[in-house]
Amino acid sequence: MIEAMKVEFKDLDLCYSIGGQISFDVFPKGWNKTYCLQYISEDEFDTIHFFGDKIFPGGNDYELGMSERTIEHKVECPEDTMRICKQLFFK
Repeated sequence: MIEAMKVEFKDLDLCYSIGGQISFDVFPKGWNKTYCLQYISEDEFDTIHFFGDKIFPGGNDYELGMSERTIEHKVECPEDTMRICKQLFFK
């Protein structure tokens, strides 16, 4: 579906990515999940951890997971997130 939309709407400045299990995301270029980082000053936090299940090229978590400003954690379920948080913050 994403490939078909890229062809059909090739004249528009849009990006496409795999969203949830049965969805895809369509947004203007530059409006992926890294958009939020413009509101967080680099001086505010030493570390930003990002948890996502679609941290792969074409996934909707990819750009934020690969950002130089974040530490990415690939998760599959909420329990993965809890386990990693406990390992990171409750040693």
